[in-house]
Amino acid sequence: MKDLDNLSSDFLLSLVTEKNMSLNTASSYKADLKIFFKFLNQQNLTVETIRKNEISKFFQSQRERGFSDNTVSRRLSTMKQFFKFLILEGLLDRNPCEDIKNFKKTKKLPGFLSEEEVVRILNSASTVGKNNVERARNKALIEILYASGMRVSELVSLRKSLFNGTPELILIKGKGNKERMVPISKIALSAIKKYLAELKKHSIELYKSDFLFPSRSKNGYLNRERFFLIIKEVANSAGLNAQYVSPHKIRHAFASHLLSNGADLRVIQTLLGHKNLSTTEIYTHILSEKIIKSVQKNHPFSKKDFKNL
Repeated sequence: MKDLDNLSSDFLLSLVTEKNMSLNTASSYKADLKIFFKFLNQQNLTVETIRKNEISKFFQSQRERGFSDNTVSRRLSTMKQFFKFLILEGLLDRNPCEDIKNFKKTKKLPGFLSEEEVVRILNSASTVGKNNVERARNKALIEILYASGMRVSELVSLRKSLFNGTPELILIKGKGNKERMVPISKIALSAIKKYLAELKKHSIELYKSDFLFPSRSKNGYLNRERFFLIIKEVANSAGLNAQYVSPHKIRHAFASHLLSNGADLRVIQTLLGHKNLSTTEIYTHILSEKIIKSVQKNHPFSKKDFKNL
């Protein structure tokens, strides 16, 4: 049998090429396998010799180290798929994980930014940066993010050609290379236009790239890590606690604010690129207060005439 690193590479390649798994998800699977392989080495075990009770011991150690049930459940899923791959390749004849039940996942409520906080972030975006290009770029990035709710990986890799003319919707590829349409506001389009004008003026080399946010990185566009730092800088400038502000929080704000203003949950599911409606339903928590106020205002028993019944 091949060594663990080669087996891992073959497995991940099969997920990306055959199941259209995104590179970001594949990277998480790779990290999960690395942790599991370390456990195998510490216990002097191999993928051929490990048994169910030893797999259970691995997950018990993960929980004792403080990893959440969601993380442990994902690692179990990774390992089940890995052993299934080995069986399909004829390298094993059994899956030591198949009888292990998935851990109960807990639904976390997304961190919530108010509309006022988002406005402060948007207003501060154009003040953060070393020069006019960076300030205009940062403004465009955050305007697009809040206007569309797209994922960070989708945002930083946008193509400039998508914005020819004045499109109200653009077609992007999300997880698993699945395409969807997302909206672009007039404010975001205006920010993009100003940013591109500044970029053309100061760096014709980068301007020639078809990436909307080009850089000299390996991928040719702004990397995710740099965008996370930009968000922190903008949050600080807006007078917010940067610890609680991230690109994902602004994506959550997009969905939450749409829902609180009357948008249909199915529409939000489509815009976010969620496969299942249950994933989108985490946003319904924001309606609780609104529902209570509506009942208190409109239910007949809440009216004065009924108080003395």
